[in-house]
Amino acid sequence: MMELLERVESSYISAFKTMLMDVEAALTEAQDVRLHLMPLKCRLEDIERVEFSEVKPFLLPLLHVVCLIWVTSKHYNMPVRIVVLLQEICNLLIEQALVYLSPEDLLKGDMEESLGKVRMVLGILNTFKEAFEERREKLHTYYEPGQEVREWDFNSTMVFVTLDTFLKRLEMVEDLLATALDLMKLEKIEFSGIKGKTLGQQVLDMYEEFQEAYKLFSERTYDCLDLTNMDFEQDAFGFQQKVEDIDRRLGTVFIQAFDDASDLEHAFKLLDMFGSLLERPVIAADAADKYSVLISMFSRALDHARLIYSRHIQTELKLGSPPVHKNMPPVAGALCWARELRARIQVPFDQFRRIPHLCVSVPAKLLYDHLDSFSLINLIFFLWYQEKLYADWSQTVSEKSQYNLTQPLIRRDPETKLVTVNFDPQLVLVLREVSYLSGSRLGAIPPTAAEIYSSKESYRQLAANLELMVNRYNKVLKTVLEWGEGLTEGAQELSPAALKKSSQSSHFLPGVWDHISMVMDDVHDLEQRIQKAKNNVEEIQTIVGSWASPIFVRRDCRTESLLSLEDCQDRLERRYSLVRESGQRIHLLVKENQSLLLADPASDIWKAYVDYVDEIVLDGFFTAIECSLKYLLENTDPKAGLAPLFEVQLDLVIPDLIFQPSLDPGTNDGFYDMVEGLLNDIYRISSLVPRLAEHSGFLHYQVRGCGAPSCWWQ
Repeated sequence: MMELLERVESSYISAFKTMLMDVEAALTEAQDVRLHLMPLKCRLEDIERVEFSEVKPFLLPLLHVVCLIWVTSKHYNMPVRIVVLLQEICNLLIEQALVYLSPEDLLKGDMEESLGKVRMVLGILNTFKEAFEERREKLHTYYEPGQEVREWDFNSTMVFVTLDTFLKRLEMVEDLLATALDLMKLEKIEFSGIKGKTLGQQVLDMYEEFQEAYKLFSERTYDCLDLTNMDFEQDAFGFQQKVEDIDRRLGTVFIQAFDDASDLEHAFKLLDMFGSLLERPVIAADAADKYSVLISMFSRALDHARLIYSRHIQTELKLGSPPVHKNMPPVAGALCWARELRARIQVPFDQFRRIPHLCVSVPAKLLYDHLDSFSLINLIFFLWYQEKLYADWSQTVSEKSQYNLTQPLIRRDPETKLVTVNFDPQLVLVLREVSYLSGSRLGAIPPTAAEIYSSKESYRQLAANLELMVNRYNKVLKTVLEWGEGLTEGAQELSPAALKKSSQSSHFLPGVWDHISMVMDDVHDLEQRIQKAKNNVEEIQTIVGSWASPIFVRRDCRTESLLSLEDCQDRLERRYSLVRESGQRIHLLVKENQSLLLADPASDIWKAYVDYVDEIVLDGFFTAIECSLKYLLENTDPKAGLAPLFEVQLDLVIPDLIFQPSLDPGTNDGFYDMVEGLLNDIYRISSLVPRLAEHSGFLHYQVRGCGAPSCWWQ
C-alpha cells in the first residue's frame, strides 16, 4: 500500500506513514505487554483454582511477578497501569472471598462457622496488603546493580480503595457476629442464691430480646457484603444500639449476682460463667470495682484455713491420730488432708491470675501481702505437719510389717470347708502408704517397708495366684457332682492335708512359691478333670437323647399314608447301627471318666458311679422304645380319627373269604405275627449295647422273662 501511494504521489502518504508507525509501535507495545503478563496469568489461575482459605501462599508469588513486570517491561512500568493491575487483583480477591463467604447465608447459618470464615478472609486480605507494602519497600532489590531504580511512588490508597471499603464492611460483619456469639452465652447463664431465679429470668428476657434483634438479619434478603447496599449498615447500627442497652443491663445483673455470692467459689463460678462477656467495655466498667471485693473474700478464706488447721490439730491431739478419709491409709490420708486444705487456697489464688484486669483494678501491694500469708501457711503445712506425720509412721511401720509377714497364707472355714486367701490388710496398707509417700520427698522410706514395696509385684502375683487357686478349689467343692466328691483322689489329696502346709506357710517361708505352684497345678488339673468328666456325662445324655424318635413311620411321613413296611428293614438296620455306635462311644466315655477321676474299677464308689451312668442309658432306652410304641398306639387309636396304619386285603377264594395277611392269632406270617415282630424289633435295640454295670449280672439292657414284650424290659 505504501509503494502504491508513493507511485501515484498521493497526498495521504504522510498521514499513512504516521498511522503505520503508530500501528507498529502499538504492536510492539502489545507484544511486550503480552510477554510480561503471561506469567501473571498462571498465578491468577492458581488463585482461582483453589478455595479462598488456601489462597495465602499464592499472594507473595503473585506480587513478585507484578514487581518483575514493573522492572522488566518497557511499556507496563507506568504507575497508572500498575495501579489498575493491582486494583484488578484486589477485585479478583474480593470476588473469590464472596464466593467463599456466601453472603446470602453468612448471617443465617452457624454463627461460629461464619465468624471463622470472616476472620479467615480478613486475615488473608490484610496479609495481601502487608505483602504489598513489603514488596514496595524491597522493590529496589529487583533491579540490577547500576540500573536506575523506579519506586512505586503512588499512594497505596489508590490501589486499595475498593479493598479497604470491603474490609471495613467485613469488620462490621465480624463485630456483629462476635457480639452475637457473646450474647448467645446468655441462654446458658444460671444463677444460684436468693436472687438466682429473678436474675436468671432477667438474663433470659435479654436473650430473647437479642434473638429478636438478630432475627432481623436472617429475615433480610439483601447481600450484607454489597458495598452499595446501605440498608445493612442501618440495621447493624440499630442492632449495636440494642446491644449496648443489653450490656448495661447485664452489668447491673452481674453486680447483683456478685453481691449475692456467698463465697469465693461462687464468685469465681460467676466470673467463669460470664467469661468473655466481662471483656465487653460497658460490662467491664461495671465489674471493675468488684475485684477489690474478691481480695477481701480471699483474705477471709485464708483466715478460715488457719481456723480449720487449728481445729484439726486439736482433734488429732484428742484422738491420738489424724482424722482422714475412710478410704485412705492414715499417713497418706493425713497428707491428703493437708493438700486439700492447701487447694482451698491455691485454687482461688490461681483463678486470680486468670482475671485480666486485676492488676489494674487493685493495688499490687495488697495482693503481695496476701501472698506472704499464703506462703506462711504452706510453710506450716509442709515443713512441720507433714514431717511429723512421716516421722511417726517411719518408727512403727517396720514392727507392724514383720508381724504381718509371719501370718499364714490360706485360711479354711471349719463349717463350709471352703478356703480363703489370708493376705493381711496391714500389708496392703503398707504398700499403699509407701506408694503414696515414695514420691513425697519427705525422707527415706524405712528399710522393711521399702523391701516390701520393692516386692509389690511378687506380692501381687502371689495374691492373684492364691485367689485363682482358691476360686478353683472352692468351685470343685461346691459344684462337683455327688458321685465326684467321694471318687476324686485328687480332691482327697488336696482336702485338707495338702492345703495344711499352705494354711501354715507365711509370705516369706522358704519354698512357699514352689509349694503354691504345685498346689495350683494340682487344683487346676483337678478342676479340668472334673469338668471333662461332667462334659462326658452330658455327652452321654445327648447320645441317648438322639434315640428318641420312632423307628417305624408312615410312608413319606404323610398322615394319610400307610406304615412303610417295604423299607422297615432298612430303617431298622440304620437304627441298630446308630445304637451300636452310640454304645461303643458311651463305653469309651465311661472308661475315660474312670481315668479322669482316678477311680478303682473294683471299688464300691466306682460301681455306684457306673450305676448312675447306667441309669442314664437305661432311661434313654426306655424313652426310645416308648417313643416308637407311642407312635404305633397313637396311629392305631380309633378315637384319633387318623388314616389306617396297616393294610389287610380280603380275597375271595371260592368257597372262602381269605384275609391277607391272616387275622387268625395262631397263623404263621399272619397280622398278629407281623405286629409282634415289629414290637420285638423295637425292644431289640436294648440288646445292642453291652451293659455298663457289669456287676448287675446282665450282659445288656434287654432281659428275657415271661415271654411277653412287656416282660423283656428291666
